[in-house]
Amino acid sequence: MSTFLSAIQGVLEIVIILIVGYFLSKKGWFDINTADLFAKLVLNLSLPLNMIVNLTTFFKREDLIHSAKGLIIPFLSIIISYIIGYNLALIFKTNKYRRGLLAGMFSLSNSIFIGLPMSQALFGEIATPYTLLYYMANTTIWWTIGVYGIILDTQEKIGKGTFYMETLKRVFNPPFLGFLIGVILIFSNLKIPPFIFDSFKMIGNLTTPLSLFYISIIIYQMDFKKFNLDKDTIITFTGRFIVTPLLVIILNYFIPLPKLMRDVFVIMSAMPVMVNSAIVSRIYGGDYEFPVVMITYTTLLSIIIMPFYMVLIKII
Repeated sequence: MSTFLSAIQGVLEIVIILIVGYFLSKKGWFDINTADLFAKLVLNLSLPLNMIVNLTTFFKREDLIHSAKGLIIPFLSIIISYIIGYNLALIFKTNKYRRGLLAGMFSLSNSIFIGLPMSQALFGEIATPYTLLYYMANTTIWWTIGVYGIILDTQEKIGKGTFYMETLKRVFNPPFLGFLIGVILIFSNLKIPPFIFDSFKMIGNLTTPLSLFYISIIIYQMDFKKFNLDKDTIITFTGRFIVTPLLVIILNYFIPLPKLMRDVFVIMSAMPVMVNSAIVSRIYGGDYEFPVVMITYTTLLSIIIMPFYMVLIKII
């Protein structure tokens, strides 16, 4: 019972910030341009610095080497989940212009905008390094297999230049580079001067509130009339909240991990649909309205589901 109540408290922290952001959006303080600004600040500034600070704070060289084997589970669980999602799209005759998109939403989670603040709220700052490990696998697969699947939805042939160069640039995005810089600092035993470190930390602390404000603006902007409980919606819910977390739990029996790492991976795997799924789908002429709907509703559902997952990982 105490675990459930603790999880509820962690979720309520997020809910309160979402409500504040929603209210400010309704008052006209935040609009879609504000959301774009918050997204740029998080992805290009606060999140990379947050990663450097947290990695160098919570990891030593030996810890990082020991934790590296934990990457196997996120990579395997996401790839297997993607294959399951794509096959379900074929079996249930999902529109051919949505199959790669559906598989990506089925298997890949919002590991930053909701995952990071949720993980910190439920487990504390100590869970941040494990959250970043999951993010590393999640973002690598997204900008390779995930984006490739969305492009295939709308294009018969893909030029190598379009795929390889664009993919390379997107994989090595600022958050991922922040992760790599943090790892390099750890392995080289280099210390950031205290005044620079503290500045990085202050800016990095903006990540959680700005991420949640971003989501609250998107929720406010969403037209709830567009939500339909069809087969593709149910498939997406199944992947996000059942199949992918279950794969993490199953794989953990074959590849044992420290309990906290496993628990963080389970929670991260059950996060909402990736925000980037709507952005990328729109860029390549795909069905971008569907991921917008699923981002909104999986975000709302995750707030309800997380306390139950916290109880589950406590007893298994």
